[in-house]
Amino acid sequence: MELKGKDYKKQQTLDHDPNMDSSESFNAEDIENGELVQESSGAAEYLQNAWPDYDEWKTAEQDPRIPTGDGHTEEEYLALPDDLRVELIDGVFYQMAAPAMPHQTAALEIARQLWDCIEEHGKEECFAYIAPSDVALGEDKKTVVQPDVYVHCHPERETLTGPYRGAPDFVIEVLSPSNPENDMWRKRDLYCRHGVREYWIVDPAGFTIYVFVFDFEKNGTGEKTPQRYTFDTEVPVRISGGTCKVDFRKVYRKIEHFYKMNP
Repeated sequence: MELKGKDYKKQQTLDHDPNMDSSESFNAEDIENGELVQESSGAAEYLQNAWPDYDEWKTAEQDPRIPTGDGHTEEEYLALPDDLRVELIDGVFYQMAAPAMPHQTAALEIARQLWDCIEEHGKEECFAYIAPSDVALGEDKKTVVQPDVYVHCHPERETLTGPYRGAPDFVIEVLSPSNPENDMWRKRDLYCRHGVREYWIVDPAGFTIYVFVFDFEKNGTGEKTPQRYTFDTEVPVRISGGTCKVDFRKVYRKIEHFYKMNP
């Protein structure tokens, strides 16, 4: 299958070679050399290549109602006006833009497939959510995030009106130009520290998925080496033992018209 998107420097047409696996492993050296960046400046460079309007996003003035500096708390987060889209990470507020249509389309299709798997296999204790849904991490109450898609199997942690408390089992973030450093660097570290078992970064502009397994229950240290997949294959949820998969060919079919409209 040929995947076609905009003609960006870092987003070329992906022609799947039938003699190669659709997944590829990367070691820590590969990540540091640019496949997945460790520094926010590297994420910025990647997004400047992938999205032409990235600089416009980054220079947009922050809403003056959002507190600046650090040391902020969950209480302050919950007191903000409902029309503000922000996340609180380690006491610092980060403004978020409304997601673009390809972003939301991809997130909804991924969540739909996960729900279907949960129901098909009778996992009544597991639930899938999409943003905006607050997740509070850490006992210091200085982090509240809104993952694009997450799955948890701990219904006792749910609340009627407040955030889900504790690390979800599985988190997926779909890259967008508003704040890519959060997904590619800052939140990757955050999720690992707080015990998320598996984390996917989905890049709809580059038709790529990066899979991290931070399964503390099995190895106690987490795993920071990602597995890379493209949108022409099924990607197994590794903590499910491969029982659940997301077919990214279906995701691609849902978003390809956006790129055909904007060749």
